[in-house]
Amino acid sequence: MVTVIVSGFLASAAFEPIGLWFFAILGFALFLRKLSSTSYPIVSSFLFGLALNGLVLHWSSKFVGSIPWVFLSLLQALFYIPVGYIFKKTRSLKIAILALLLMEELRSRFPFGGFGWTRIAFSQVDSVFAPVVKYGGVLALSFITLLIAYLLVRIRFGNILLIAALFLAGTLIPTAATAEESIKLLAIQGNTPQVGLQFNDRAMAVFELHRDATRKYSQKTYNAIIWPENAIDIDPQNYPSVAQDLIELTKEVKSPIIAGVVLNRGSGPENASIKYGLNGLEESVYIKQFLTPFGEYMPLRWLAEIVSPFAKSVNDFSAGAALVVHDISGHQIAPVICYELINDGLVRTAALNSKALIVQTNSATFAGTPESAQQLAITRLRAIEHSRSILSVSTIGISALIDSNGVVLERTEENVAAALEVDLALSTETTIADKLGGLAPLIVLLLALIWAISGKKKEWESK
Repeated sequence: MVTVIVSGFLASAAFEPIGLWFFAILGFALFLRKLSSTSYPIVSSFLFGLALNGLVLHWSSKFVGSIPWVFLSLLQALFYIPVGYIFKKTRSLKIAILALLLMEELRSRFPFGGFGWTRIAFSQVDSVFAPVVKYGGVLALSFITLLIAYLLVRIRFGNILLIAALFLAGTLIPTAATAEESIKLLAIQGNTPQVGLQFNDRAMAVFELHRDATRKYSQKTYNAIIWPENAIDIDPQNYPSVAQDLIELTKEVKSPIIAGVVLNRGSGPENASIKYGLNGLEESVYIKQFLTPFGEYMPLRWLAEIVSPFAKSVNDFSAGAALVVHDISGHQIAPVICYELINDGLVRTAALNSKALIVQTNSATFAGTPESAQQLAITRLRAIEHSRSILSVSTIGISALIDSNGVVLERTEENVAAALEVDLALSTETTIADKLGGLAPLIVLLLALIWAISGKKKEWESK
């Protein structure tokens, strides 16, 4: 079983903090090779999934302890069991790859809305094949990564030529066109007085840090100033001093502010992105739709409270019902709040209804871990997929400006107060993946099925 663990480690190295995309190909190639020779394919698949997810998601244990991390890793590893079972029944690596793709798509939707953080494609933003997501979405990039891995397993002269041809074709995929129009934004990374689960216990201090950083870094008039998620963790409607500060600040800097705000106006708190106009009053309010399970609401609360004492401190948030875009100087700019990045349909809807995206996130909960760098990689891939420039703003970093080809143009360091003065490029391009919408993964799966079935007899005969 050592080989399986090593293959999981190699595949995990494609994700941050190592972040070398080709390790995913090597890791899955080694896993597929082991799968074809082991007498225990089901156990091998489970251990591979456990090693891969356990290593990539280790950041989730920093402030809540090891038990939730172990449970999360085990849950993710369960999705690899069908891969081993299907291979045991078919003895076909191609069908096993189809099963991997099916499971990847399933776990991005189930349970609790899905958790697709460790999808293969999210490790491939620097791959030559990354632009494939513009045509077939995230699953298409996962498929081509597994295809290269398969060709390495079945290594022969013809496959070597095919790999070379695929890499050459990848370099020929057109990049996004240069935008002719942009808006000037100021991103404020105000930092926090403390990190960890209790970062927002001093909500007033976090607000004041972002207020003061805005005064410090604002040197001119901007189309908008962007604050991260949780920059205002106390509802201004319930705290007149905060509301008054916002009124005075927007008048002082002569720019609207789009801030991450926690509202308390209904049955439960709401995680919102709010645009405050030049008068400091609300102009548009987007409520986060895709909430973080075990972070913003507690599924299976009775069990979760047994597993972790921190579960009792989680107040269930209320989800929003629809996308609301912010108007910035006549341009529609959609907000995406943190965890929503891994939801394909939500990000696609945001991109189709706006000319650029702003991602408001809070990394204080997992400060000092690879979580922020992994999220940045996902954000970069979304920029390519939808041909949209993205400004990602974090409380403590990494904040970054990303162009529509996924290139990081500017970024901050972590755990410092900082600001980015940027020109956010605007685009109305609609990628093929966006036009296909929810059909894209179905088409990828159909192509994978045709590929698997067409070569099944030949593959068996080659063993």
